[in-house]
Amino acid sequence: MACGGCAAGRSGYPPGIGRHPAGVRPPAEGCAMSHSTSISRRGLLAAGGLLLPASAFGQSAAQPRKGGILRFCRPDGPDTLDPQQTNSFSGADYGQMVYDNLFSLDAENQPVPALATACTAEQGGTEWVITLREGVTFHSGDAFTATDVVATIERSMDRARAGFAFGCFGPVKEVRAEGPHKLRVVLRAPFGEFAVNLAYRGCCMLPAKNIDGLRESPNGTGPFVFKDFQPGSSLTVERNPHYWNAGTVHLDGVRMVFIREAVAMQAALRGGQVDLITAIPAETFLAMRSARGFRAYSSVTGDHQAVQMMGNMAPFDNPKVREAFKYMLDRKTVLASALFGQGAIGNDTSLPPGNPYLPPLPQYEQDLPRAKRLLEEAGLAGPISLDFWTTSDRPPAPKMVLAFSEAAARIGVTLRVRDIPYTEYAANVARKMPLYTSNWGGSATLFDGVHKYYHSKAIYNYSGIEAAPGLDAKLDAMIAEVDLAKRKALAAEALTMIHASSDRIIPYFRNYVGVTSDKLQGFAPPRFGVMETRGLWLSA
Repeated sequence: MACGGCAAGRSGYPPGIGRHPAGVRPPAEGCAMSHSTSISRRGLLAAGGLLLPASAFGQSAAQPRKGGILRFCRPDGPDTLDPQQTNSFSGADYGQMVYDNLFSLDAENQPVPALATACTAEQGGTEWVITLREGVTFHSGDAFTATDVVATIERSMDRARAGFAFGCFGPVKEVRAEGPHKLRVVLRAPFGEFAVNLAYRGCCMLPAKNIDGLRESPNGTGPFVFKDFQPGSSLTVERNPHYWNAGTVHLDGVRMVFIREAVAMQAALRGGQVDLITAIPAETFLAMRSARGFRAYSSVTGDHQAVQMMGNMAPFDNPKVREAFKYMLDRKTVLASALFGQGAIGNDTSLPPGNPYLPPLPQYEQDLPRAKRLLEEAGLAGPISLDFWTTSDRPPAPKMVLAFSEAAARIGVTLRVRDIPYTEYAANVARKMPLYTSNWGGSATLFDGVHKYYHSKAIYNYSGIEAAPGLDAKLDAMIAEVDLAKRKALAAEALTMIHASSDRIIPYFRNYVGVTSDKLQGFAPPRFGVMETRGLWLSA
């Protein structure tokens, strides 16, 4: 997701739980290529796995116990109850509880049928025929049909209505129903990751009826039904008694509690007021990893915090200034001091180390003489003074900003640290100030994890610049390519351009860190930033 609370996550049911009513995947269900095309299924779907797999943690093999209310913490609540428009992790958590996607992802980031039972490519991958699961209803009681899918996709094509889900289904040209449980999506170009991308959180299915009224009247097909939202306090959902995949839902409900301070979060968990604290500061994880009665988790993700240099604003409209700033920060020191080692060093692309699409690139390291020389070459030999905006509501960004400011001062650059509440930050800083920090989630596709960040017309490219000549065309070719080897080559070329010229500094990737009570069973660290509640249960 995006500035301050980005959650570009994926929906996906935890490994090992039934994803279908019978608990097994029917052999006839899934994604396939039409026999009329030579494109292989593996070639189309192999783009999954952009992240290193989350660490596997042992879970109880006991029979799940029905009942109970799961209580878990986020530092703040959803910015909206519209699942397409939300720009926060808590909003994404809410979305996966109340809504469903056509597909989820398995442990290898391959598509698993959910509201759809099949997805077949035709016309060389420019058209996709989707077959829907029958008998699914919205919480309102209305049947889920192709009309709802068409309305959902068409809404995502309207920037004013879709918000952060704009363009989330890919290069869609047209979508039309071919019956109550069948539809055809026509693309402007082949899209090799189409089926995997249907698991993206912004691609959740909405009701055609009152589709623009979900802020006031939530209505999904998901495992839980919206009950109550108290801004600044809590959000509560109740089990959906008519859920199509009822065998995966053990809880009576979920209450998301909003506690801003990490110390207060820890106290709530130790005192039994909550069962899970998620996406916590690394120091909280270290303090609780040996505590009795709790389980602490730290696992690799693609989640990261970025320094956004707005390339459409001075002084960052000068590429040499952007390059100079990339050499100011001591990334190794920040990883150790701000994340306490719970992460990995970033190198100014949105893909984490070890990603199969990531080509060998020179690592940016602190080089202050080089940074100063680049600023002089940019014509900025005199004093430079800028506000550097961040928010303590998104730790450890302020620590990174302070280290950045101290390093910059050594070469005559004054960066005034402006640490403000997230609500003020979201309203007045993101996209509006030249220099600030932002939060981003990991992704399962090149489309969501690269194209939407760096294409000049994409929703997450906040400055709207093409960072290097020809980058847009390279990114378009990358997502259109259905041959895996060719796609990897195009990705390598695009990422090399991004590494050299983009207006984002990515100093580190953060591990997912969270702590649960021993009573919470079935939990696995989220791979893409979003909490999965299917399969969770509470022991007595």
